Amino acid sequence: MALAFALGLLFGFFAAAGALFWLHRRQRRRIEEAARRAREEEQGALLEHLAGGLAHEIRNPLSTLSMNIQLLREDWANPVSEREQRGVRKLDTILHEIQRLEKVLEDLLRFAAGHRLRLERIDVNKLVDELLDFFTPHAEKTRVRLTRRLSPSLPAIEADANLLRQALHNLLLNAQQAMPGGGEIVVHTSAKEHAVHVAVSDTGPGILPDVLPQIFNLYFSTKPGGTGLGLPMAKKIVDEHHGRIDVVSEPDRGTTFTVALPARWSPDPLT
Repeated sequence: MALAFALGLLFGFFAAAGALFWLHRRQRRRIEEAARRAREEEQGALLEHLAGGLAHEIRNPLSTLSMNIQLLREDWANPVSEREQRGVRKLDTILHEIQRLEKVLEDLLRFAAGHRLRLERIDVNKLVDELLDFFTPHAEKTRVRLTRRLSPSLPAIEADANLLRQALHNLLLNAQQAMPGGGEIVVHTSAKEHAVHVAVSDTGPGILPDVLPQIFNLYFSTKPGGTGLGLPMAKKIVDEHHGRIDVVSEPDRGTTFTVALPARWSPDPLT
């Protein structure tokens, strides 16, 4: 009897200690996450302020340049000599670069401002199906094949459909651009650990280990003409949904980006 009582007390002690340890770890994670969010909000406010200043200082000169280049282009609408034709090509190049700068500026402003989520109940498989239908003609032009592996039993999630679509589109575009000679993109959905997962895999050359830690940095890009905003924007959208985005890459074997989103909306982000 005494032994059983002692064992019961010991078991209760360890059970209580385990529960306290688990609560302590959960509380610590929440404190660390709150501190991280506070840092990100401070950095976001600074970035938004800087982006607003850049927009004010750059947008007007860009508009003036664009307007005057277009007027010059109209004056040379019918080039005759080789010299005039070269001049028109140069004007077209300048106009194209101005338009690219304007797009980069608009993307920066959207990134800095963040998003106000419009949550609704989302069928992830349906959203992925519709996105792949839209993306297929674009992929086929570069000899990229799309393969769908969608789990038939996914729980619905609460998300902003437009933003989630944008994040996944950025991942698809990144995968396509990683395979300029063609290849395959596999999109796989699954449900595990109270989350819905969407994995986007490519058969490209992979990402070098020293480059991998930088891919979500603003304006970092290894692609010619890349803005370096696609992956940071995708990560920002996933973070705003309290989700997680992971990447695994092997040189010469391809890359997989996996987005994990909570099956039920929660104030605690996935860890």
